[in-house]
Formats: sequence, structure tokens, C-alpha cells
Amino acid sequence: MTEPADTADTADTADTVIIGFDLGHGETALAVGRADLAAPPEVLDLPGSRGRRHVSAVLDHPSRGVLVGESAVAARDGSPYLDFRSPDLGLPEVVAPLRLFVARIVEDVLETTPLRPGQELRWVFGIPSDWPQEARAQYAGILAELCPGSVEIVPESRAALLYARASGDAARSAHRVSGPVLIVDNGASAQDFTYVSEHGGRPVDHGDIRLGAALIEKEIYHRLVLRSPQRRLLEKILVVSPAQARHLELLCRKAKEEFFRADQERIAANPKERIGVMDTVEADDGEEVMVDIRLSYADMREVLDSPRTELGGLSWRDAFRQNLAAALGSLPGHAALVLLTGGPSRMGFLGEIARELVGDPDRVVVGGEPEFAVARGLALAGRAAVRTAGFREGISELLRGEAVEETARERLPGLTLALGSAVADGMTERHVIPAFDRWRKGEFVTLQDMAEQVAADVHAELMDPADPRLKQAVADWQNGIAPELEELITPLAERWRLPAHALRLPEVTVTDAGEFAVRAGSGTAADSVANVARVVSVAVATVVTTVLLGTGTALIATTGPFAVLWGLAAGKGEAMRRMRTADIPMWVRRAKSEASLAAKLRGKAASAEAELAQQMADQFLTEGGDTLVHDVSAAVAAELTALADEAALQIS
Repeated sequence: MTEPADTADTADTADTVIIGFDLGHGETALAVGRADLAAPPEVLDLPGSRGRRHVSAVLDHPSRGVLVGESAVAARDGSPYLDFRSPDLGLPEVVAPLRLFVARIVEDVLETTPLRPGQELRWVFGIPSDWPQEARAQYAGILAELCPGSVEIVPESRAALLYARASGDAARSAHRVSGPVLIVDNGASAQDFTYVSEHGGRPVDHGDIRLGAALIEKEIYHRLVLRSPQRRLLEKILVVSPAQARHLELLCRKAKEEFFRADQERIAANPKERIGVMDTVEADDGEEVMVDIRLSYADMREVLDSPRTELGGLSWRDAFRQNLAAALGSLPGHAALVLLTGGPSRMGFLGEIARELVGDPDRVVVGGEPEFAVARGLALAGRAAVRTAGFREGISELLRGEAVEETARERLPGLTLALGSAVADGMTERHVIPAFDRWRKGEFVTLQDMAEQVAADVHAELMDPADPRLKQAVADWQNGIAPELEELITPLAERWRLPAHALRLPEVTVTDAGEFAVRAGSGTAADSVANVARVVSVAVATVVTTVLLGTGTALIATTGPFAVLWGLAAGKGEAMRRMRTADIPMWVRRAKSEASLAAKLRGKAASAEAELAQQMADQFLTEGGDTLVHDVSAAVAAELTALADEAALQIS
């Protein structure tokens, strides 16, 4: 979701000042935070800002230098750039004011936010989710030239969601914040809808209407002029002086904001109460016109419900309803939460319409200070990026070291015995008894042939992807060492302020289909288990033959005609060797019934399989110990890396 222009972050950048820079169409806000502190980001009160917000306006004044915000709007001798944030970064009328505005704000920030020696600076700018990738890269490149330190570009929707989660604005729906969210970003010039899920954010189509809160201010402006007792003089001033026209537009914005900050129920209950501002507009000759921009509840209702040409004949209120309904109807999936952000979200009727359309009041959230939500969220995103980089580097250092392999090596005997038991358990019933029965019937010439076939059958069984035994042995072993691995990464969690529960390794399981279920994905886990199976299979041929024939021949030798041969043999080892490779006559093979032989084998099964398991464990350690350590360590490393990726999402 983040797109850094400079990604040189390491664990050494913990002492970093983060500036969240929300450059909007109509207004701009900045927030500052520290990567090494848990305190929430604070909104910056910059020189010339209004209520900690700048009007997004800039003027390169011939004598006063670069002016931003209200100073640029109010300047009489110049025409400021307005509404210059755009993905069309190849246009001079977009790039020139962008550079002027950002450079001046950066200068003010550096003057008001001094850095300590060794402290680094990271700027995090927001972008709409529908900007194309090329424009994002251009934007990041321009900003990197203007901002000392590193620059990161973050979708505004993600920033709003981060702040909602961190601030407690969504406390009533805290359990829903982790699910898909529809972000409704209400701005001065536009309204953006973004659907955010675990796979990222994507813009949502809501029709062709460009709905911004500035249209409300224009309607207030229009009505003010029409109703002014000095209408003609006011109209003349506004035509002759663009600066005064811009000043009046700004006053209309202030009046709108004052109105919606007031208690709406109280205003509705008091028809004569009027909320807003009063000021003057001045002609070039010094003559002034008093403007009274105070509105009653009925006045604002008329403003919101008046049809507008820009909205295809819809009123502002109806256009908002239509846009939101269209966005909700075109979502790729269910939205667990609808989050309204941006300064205009203070207008209470937006939340009312959203709750009506969604149908569940608890699924609609409006922040306490929506005009600063994105700026604060951008600072949180920057802090998360620094902490995430440090945490991931810590995990990488841990994996490059020997601690994980040492832990695996110390616990390896337990794994090899579990693998040996997985191979040996039940082998008598599954393979040995059926093989002896086939030998009695003459399907094998020698006992050696029979033993080799048993070993081959065991090998085939182990290599069957659907066979869960080796996977289960590895899974149980990995679950057993999980607490020790978690102890290794606990210091990293404490340093990078991760919640303890975020670093708990989940239980590794094997599905009914024999799949190795692990968070790191099936690739590394499957490779690891396949390598384990190969190590096991190498030992199977030798150990199974040795143990099986030692036990199996002894069982046969103590019954029927074998008893005489075995008893008369001067050298038991030589007799064993000869019987293993001899083509024993059929009458000897059938000296005991199938049931009798099976009973003998079953009677010795427990001890024979235990002996086989232990010998295999010893063989695994001797011939494949290093390979096993490497492979299981790789599986553990993949799991830790996946854990780091998921835990990073919880860093803020």
C-alpha cells in the first residue's frame, strides 16, 4: 500500500521525525510524530494557517515572496494558484504551484520543528487511490526534490483507516476495522470512495458527479449576494477585485464550518438562531460593504436542497445520497465498516444519510476531527514504515545468525525419533505381514527380495503427497519448539512496539488431504517436507532390511523346519546370511500356517517397530542430520518471515 521514494530505512532510523502532509484540493493539514515514541501525532500549527489548516493556495508575490494559505488568497496584487493538486503533473499550471506551495510549507516546518543532531526526517504525502502509477511515481519524484530526508507516498484511504484504528474513533466498531472498509473521503473539490481490504485499496465507481463541499460555499455566496442590501455595490466590488471575491468565498467557507460545528438539534429547535460570520468587503477606493453570512437552520436546508446545474439538477444532499448509494452498490465485497473522513464529514447529515443507506448505525463511523484524520494517519503510516523496516531487519539479522539453527539442532533428536516412529508405526500390519504372505506363496525368491520390496513399499508410501505422517511429525516438532522461537523475537517486539500477541507462532497443522497448513505458504513447507522425506527414504532401505530380516528370520527360524536348521547351525550369523539369500523350498515356507506366522509377527510388532524407529532415528542423525537442520530451519525461517509481515501490519 505504501510507495516510498526513498526506501533506505534500517533499524538505525528509529529516531526519526515523521511529517504527515495532507495536501488537499481545498485545504492542507500537517501532523508530526516520532518513530521512537508512542504518542499520537500532533497537528502542526504553521504560520499563516487557519485553525491548523492552510487553504491550498499559493502566490509568488513580486515583493512579499511566496505566500500560502489565506495570505495568498487575500493578496490584492496577484492571482494565486488554487486547486492545483492533480495527477496531470506534466502541466506547468500543476507543477509550478505544487513546487512553490510545498517548498514554502517545508521551509515553515523546518523553522518550527527543529531537529536534534542525528535525527532524521521523513515526509509522508497522501494521494487519492485512483491516481495512476505513473503519476504516483512523478509525484514522489517531485516531492523528493523539495523535502530534505526521505519521502513516502501513501493512499489517503489507508491513512484515514490507520488513524481511525489508532485513535479509537471506530471504538464502537473496533472488531470490524480489520475487515473490508469503505472509505468516503469528503473534500472541498471532490468526493473519493475507496474499498480497502486485506489485498489493498481500490477506487470505487460512484458515477460521474464530482461532488465537493465548495459547491455548498458557492450556493451560500450566491444567496448572500442576491440578498445583500448593497447588492449592486457588492457585485461591482466582486467583479473589479478578484481578491475580494476570493475573500468572500473564504468567508462563506468559514460560515459553513461554524454552522456545522454548532449543535444542529438546538438550531433546528430555534428558527430565529443564525450561525456564521460577519465581516466586510472593501472596494479599491476604500468603500466597504458589510456582509452578514449567518444562516438559520431553514437557510442551510435551502442551500443543501437547491438544485444545481453542476450536479445535473440534483441538490447537494441528493447528489451525496446518490453517490454513496452507487458506491455501496458497486463494491467488490461486503464492507464491514463505512468510514467518513475529510473536513466536510463534520456536516452531520452526511452521517445520517450513510447510516440510513447502510442500515446499521454501528457500521458507520465519523471521526472526531475528520479534517485532520488523513494528516495524522499519514504520520502514523510513516512511523509504521520506519518501525516495520527496523523489525524486519531485526528478523533478518536473527535468521542470518545461528540462533534458529542452534535451536533446531538441539531439538533434532526429538524430530528424528518422531520421524522414525512415523515410518515404523504400523509397518508390520501394513507391509511386513502382507510381504511374508507373498513370500510363503512363492512370489519372492528370497527373504532378501521380500525385505527389499517392503523397503520399496515404505519408500513409496512416504513419497505419496497425500501421506500425512512425515508432515505431521514435522508439524508437531515445529509446534513444540515455537515457544523457544518466540523467546528469540520477543526483544524485537519490545523494541519496535509490537503487541505480544502479534508474535505468537500459529499452530502448524496437517489437513485431511495431507496438506501442510502453514502461514508461510505451501511452497517452502512442501520443499522442506519433501527433503525430509528424501533423507528418511535413504535410511529406509538399509535399516528396514536389517531390522526386518533380523527379526523376521528369527521369527521363522523358531518354528517348523527352520528350528532344526537354526539349532544345528554352528555360526548363527552365517546361517542368517544363507537363509536371507536362499531359495527356501515351498514346503518349508508353508511349514506354519499363514495365521500362525501372522500371529508371531504381530506378537513381536511393538518391539520390532520400536527397534526400527530408534535405528532410523540414529541413522537420520548420522547421515542426514545437517540436511534436516538446514531444511527444518528454512521452514522455520519462512514462518518467522511471514510472521514479521503480518506483525508489521499491527505496527503504528
